[in-house]
Amino acid sequence: MNVVTIGTGYVGINTAAALAYIGHHVAGVDVDARKIAMLRERRAPISEAGLDALLASLQTIRFTTELSEVLGEADVVFIAVGTPSRPDGQANLDYVYSAAAQIGAALSPARDVTIVVKSTVPVGVNGMIETRIREAVQTRGGDGTKLHFASNPEFLREGCALHDTFYPDRFVIGTRDDKAFQMLTELFAPILEQSFVPPASVPSPSPRPRPQCLHTDPISSEMVKYASNVFLALKISYANEIAGLCEKLGGNMADISRGMGMDRRIAPYFLQSGLGWGGSCFPKDSLALLSMARDYGYEMPIVEAAVHVNRRQLDRIVFKILDKLRVLPGKRIAVLGLSFKPNTDDVRNSPSVELAQELVRRGACVCVHDPAGLANARTIYKDDGFLFCDTPAEAAKNADALVIATDWADYRALDWSAIRRLMRGACLFDARNLLRDTMVKNPHLLDGFEYQGL
Repeated sequence: MNVVTIGTGYVGINTAAALAYIGHHVAGVDVDARKIAMLRERRAPISEAGLDALLASLQTIRFTTELSEVLGEADVVFIAVGTPSRPDGQANLDYVYSAAAQIGAALSPARDVTIVVKSTVPVGVNGMIETRIREAVQTRGGDGTKLHFASNPEFLREGCALHDTFYPDRFVIGTRDDKAFQMLTELFAPILEQSFVPPASVPSPSPRPRPQCLHTDPISSEMVKYASNVFLALKISYANEIAGLCEKLGGNMADISRGMGMDRRIAPYFLQSGLGWGGSCFPKDSLALLSMARDYGYEMPIVEAAVHVNRRQLDRIVFKILDKLRVLPGKRIAVLGLSFKPNTDDVRNSPSVELAQELVRRGACVCVHDPAGLANARTIYKDDGFLFCDTPAEAAKNADALVIATDWADYRALDWSAIRRLMRGACLFDARNLLRDTMVKNPHLLDGFEYQGL
C-alpha cells in the first residue's frame, strides 16, 4: 500500500519506518524543514534505539514538507502530530486540525482512502476530524464514499518506540467502517501475524507472541489511550506515596515493591519509587483526562491525587537537600540526568529539569549532565541558569551535593570513589534509587558519601 504519515515525531517516524520495512511505500511529511533534511540523509531527528540503522536500510520511504505532493497516491494517511497541553490542561489540537484542513483541501480520492488518527486526542475529536475532512472534500466535488476513517492510538515507550511498533502487545482500531478496519488489518498484517523477518537493529523478543487486536468504536479507542497512561501514572504515584510512609516507619520500599510485583494481579512494572513521572505522555494525558471530566461535571479524585502526589515528589527531594545543606545560595549542586527517563534524549516535561530549575530558583549553582539529552537541554533551557557539563566528573567537581535525577545505567557504572574525590561535599541524593541494589552487592561502593534515597 501507499502510506502517508503526517508528523515525524516519535509516533510518526517509527510508524513510517516500520511500515516501509514490512513492504509498503511510505511518505513522511513534516512542516519542519530541518527534520526533513535530516531524514533525507537517513538520520533520525530523535534518539531512538535502532532507528538510524533501520532508516539507512529502507528503500521505499521518502520525506517531504509538501503534503500535496504525496497525498494523491495514498491508500492510508496517518495523522501523527503532537497534541501538547495548554495551560488549562486541555490538549492543544491546533496541529491535528491543521493536518485535517490540509487533507481536506488537497485530497481528491479516486480510490478508497483511510484516514487514521494516531495522535492522542480527546474523546470525540476523531468524529470532528471526519466531519471536517468529509465536508471539505465533498465541497470541492470529491467522492465522499471513498473516504474512510479510524482511530489507531499508539502505545509507544520513548527509548524503545521502534521495538514497540514492531512487537506491540496490543493493537486497537476504533472505527465503525468495515472498509477502514479491513484496510488497516491488511496494512499491518505482517505485524499482527508477526510474520516478518525481524530487522537486525530491532531484534524480536523471545517468545514472540502475536499482539492482541481490539476492534472497537472511535470513542472507546480514544479513551483506551488515556485510561492506560493514567493508570500507569497512578501506579507510580501510589508507589511514591507508600515510599513516603515507609520513610517514616523504616520500611524498605525496594523490597515492598518486589513483594507487590510478585502478585500477578499487580505485576512489578511502574512500582519504582523516585522523583516522579514526566515526559510527553503521562503529564499531558493526566491533565487532559481531568479537563475532559470537568467539561462533563465529573470528578476524578483518584487521578487528581496522583497528579498531586507526583508534584509532591519534587518537594520531598528539595527538602532533603535543604535538611543537609541548610542554605542553597552559594552552594554548588551537580544534577546527573535531565531526560525524563533513561535511553531517550527527550527533556520535555522532565522532573529532573524541574528539580534543577527549583534549585536554581533557590540560589544554588546547578551543574547538569545527561548522556543523551544534553544537546536538547542546551537549546531548550539555555536561559535557565544551568551550567552544562559534558561529563559527570565535570558536573561533580567542587560540588557540595550531587543528585541522581535520571536512572541512567551510565551513572550506575561510574567510579564513585573518583567522583567523591572531585566533590567538596559528601551529600549524594539518589532521587531514582539507582544505586540501592548495587550497594547491597558492593557495600563499599559509596564509602565517604552521605547517601539518601527517595
